[in-house]
Amino acid sequence: MAGMRRRVPVIGLVILVVGLAGVALWVRSARDASWAAAQARQAAVRAAAAHAVGLLSLNHRTVDEDLKRVLVTSTGRERERYADGQAALKAATLKNKVVQTGVLRASALESADADRARVLIVADAVIRWENGEKTAPEERFFRWRMEVSKVSGRWLVSDSELVQ
Repeated sequence: MAGMRRRVPVIGLVILVVGLAGVALWVRSARDASWAAAQARQAAVRAAAAHAVGLLSLNHRTVDEDLKRVLVTSTGRERERYADGQAALKAATLKNKVVQTGVLRASALESADADRARVLIVADAVIRWENGEKTAPEERFFRWRMEVSKVSGRWLVSDSELVQ
């Protein structure tokens, strides 16, 4: 009977330790999932920001690389739209010897799920012309809502719209 009394507290202690270990694993798993989701949201915002700066950064000396950079950061409708206007944009950039520099001012996540996000972007561009027609630089201001989609593990801009 005395042996039985000692076993009951030991069994209770084992059950308690196993239960606490299970709770600790569950908490860690939930924390890791939360951290991974936060990292994915940040990656979506960074992808939209990089795309916006790419759209606004164009130099007649590096126009081919500049255009490719935008195509690499886009997919779907956004990529199609940009590809359709690429030849005209390149011709105008070369003809006018444009040097346009994009600057990200702000970016924020509007909404997100596992494979889609909507990101708000505020960016500006300073445009200079090296052909002498215009001497003073021109500033332009852009506000976008960008749809970002996860494609093969990468966040790419799938659509964008200018907003006020």
